[in-house]
Amino acid sequence: MNVATALRPGITLKSYLARLIWLCLSPLLLLALWLAYDSVRSSLAQRDQQAANLARNVAVAIDQYMEARMRALNLLALSPLLDNPARWGDLYQEGRGFHASFGSHVILADVGSAGTPMRMLFNTRVPFGAALPPLPRPLGHAAAPLAVATLHPAVGDSFVGPVAKAPLVAIAVPAVRDGKAVFVLVTTFETRQFQDRLDLFALPAGWALSLRDGRGDVIARRTPAGFDAAREVDPDARFVVPSAISHWSVVLEIPRRLHRAPLFGNGLGLGLALLVATLLGLLGGRTASRRLSRAVAALAEGSAPDAAATDISEISAARQRLDMAAAELRASEERFRRLFREAPVPLCFVNKDGVLQDRNLRFVQLFGYTQTEVATLAEWWLRAYPDAEYRAWVVATWNAAVARAAASGSDIEPIEYQVTCKDGSQRSVLISGITIGEDFLATFFDLTERKRAEQVLQEVQAVTLALQQHARLAALNQMQDANTARERAEAAEAEIRRLNADLERRVFERTAELAAANQELDSFAYAVSHDLRAPLRAMSGFSQALVEDFGDRLDGDAHNYLDQIGLASRKMGELIDGILALSRSTRGELRRDPVDLSEMAQRLLDELARNEPERQVRVEVASAVKTRGDARMLESVLANLLGNAWKYTARTAAPRIRFYAEERDDGRWFCIADNGAGFDMAHAGRLFLPFQRLHRQDEFAGIGIGLATVQRIVQRHGGRIQAHGALGQGAMFCFSLNDAATESAANQG
Repeated sequence: MNVATALRPGITLKSYLARLIWLCLSPLLLLALWLAYDSVRSSLAQRDQQAANLARNVAVAIDQYMEARMRALNLLALSPLLDNPARWGDLYQEGRGFHASFGSHVILADVGSAGTPMRMLFNTRVPFGAALPPLPRPLGHAAAPLAVATLHPAVGDSFVGPVAKAPLVAIAVPAVRDGKAVFVLVTTFETRQFQDRLDLFALPAGWALSLRDGRGDVIARRTPAGFDAAREVDPDARFVVPSAISHWSVVLEIPRRLHRAPLFGNGLGLGLALLVATLLGLLGGRTASRRLSRAVAALAEGSAPDAAATDISEISAARQRLDMAAAELRASEERFRRLFREAPVPLCFVNKDGVLQDRNLRFVQLFGYTQTEVATLAEWWLRAYPDAEYRAWVVATWNAAVARAAASGSDIEPIEYQVTCKDGSQRSVLISGITIGEDFLATFFDLTERKRAEQVLQEVQAVTLALQQHARLAALNQMQDANTARERAEAAEAEIRRLNADLERRVFERTAELAAANQELDSFAYAVSHDLRAPLRAMSGFSQALVEDFGDRLDGDAHNYLDQIGLASRKMGELIDGILALSRSTRGELRRDPVDLSEMAQRLLDELARNEPERQVRVEVASAVKTRGDARMLESVLANLLGNAWKYTARTAAPRIRFYAEERDDGRWFCIADNGAGFDMAHAGRLFLPFQRLHRQDEFAGIGIGLATVQRIVQRHGGRIQAHGALGQGAMFCFSLNDAATESAANQG
């Protein structure tokens, strides 16, 4: 820029601001015009969407109305009474029950043959055994022939019934035996029932709604007075939704005067409002420009600077607030950075390009790799997994876990890997991740010490077993030597006593070592749970810090993610408690005391009833059911089984729970039976596995540890447990205890 250009006089600030106002208002004006147009178009679209949704809701309601009757009619088609003509009278009575429940009659007919109409075998409209005409075949789609041909339930078009003498529609269900239809069950409805269904829906004034069969004939309709669809309805104002289970359709029609005229009125109103807003904007802009011009002129002339500053005090206040917010943000970032850096669990943040952007101090302490040594995910794989074959497995496994997490929207599942540290040592590490957009935060749980403790325990058990085998072999050898050298019996005797004493001493020592190892394992289990809870507390702390420091800046998805982190933390805590409970079920001394199971079961059920007083559950507890065993462990067995029976009958209309004992050929069994949700016996093998559940979490809450605990306690008592059930028909769990203990308790009882 030369001096002449720099000194060239420009336009006045007032003119510049006027141009700026027009320049700013022009895009807004164009945008406002477009928004007005879009508002009119959106109103049309919303009206059309409302009509389409209403028609769809009506179609779904009609389908559900007919599907309920299809399912009930299918129960009659599956009835064994149908296979015995001598028992058709009983089937007729069940058909009368169908009529009492659904308000429609039931017809049983044969499948007929080519050229021969289907014969009615009975019709609940008339007494059983009365003479009946052939099954009529309406024009268009006939339900009975269609059901016989397809072997599936079918809905027909409307017709006039030969017995009812009224407009009817029919639903037919084939009775299939050995892959072919042998009979057909038909239920008929008067079309007025569907008129009643249409009348249940709220319909805007002036709209028309009709239900039509496959021929297009009207089954039921709601129309305004004097309505003429051909004259008043445009094609784009007619919404047709076909039925999902029949050839019927729901038709909703909006007259032209209701469909478009008010919308043009709205458009005109928006246009006028836009014009007024534009004029007011120009007036306000000109006023503000004159005020700003005076303030700038005063500042340029150096006059009344304080007044000019006071005139725009909001800017100064906003600047102060921004400075304070920036300081608070820096403090919050520093606090989060300290939490990340000083967390007791190794953490590493990886971006979408595979760069290890940050890692905490524990990561460097555990693995030894600094930022300069391992800067990317590819370098981490190369150093942490030097074996090429194992590295390929690690990369494939991790990428598969990341893909599953991305597909399900969940976190990266924990998988155990063998990581090579900088010093060459290997550590067993459980690695998981929390997805943050396209990036993720990797979490590392060191399992090395636990693995070592487990290995020590296995070695102690192996040594103890070897000593026991050695002792048995030594005893056998000593007996053989005694048989072949009886003349030296008094002398191999002194030696045997010495060896036995030494053997007893070693067995005692190994038993003590095993007990110590078991105690160490218990301590280790507690330490593991404590160490596992530490990262959970860290995750909860991080989540709370994010909410407190950045809550007002986070969008809805971010809040949802934080809620999911909290939910996952609580779920992990429950799993840790379940693991400890399962571990304790096989620990400790097993007592053999008299136990009154009837009293214990009644007490537990009373407690369940007090916790949920709104539930009415029929409870049957057999009296004087006694046994011998560890009272504390047996109470855990009954608490889990009765708690499951109480939980899985929550959605049963008349819940019932029963506790009793029964004698079998293989001993005495104690049983808990209910009429709740039940289960599929095909999956019964998973019932007693830890963390295996046959019902979704949103159906019945739980972590899947109770039945595994029950099985271990029963096995410790020398008994067995069995499960029987069927979906929707309840479940029964029976367990036995040590035969001698059970028999002794029975004699005492």
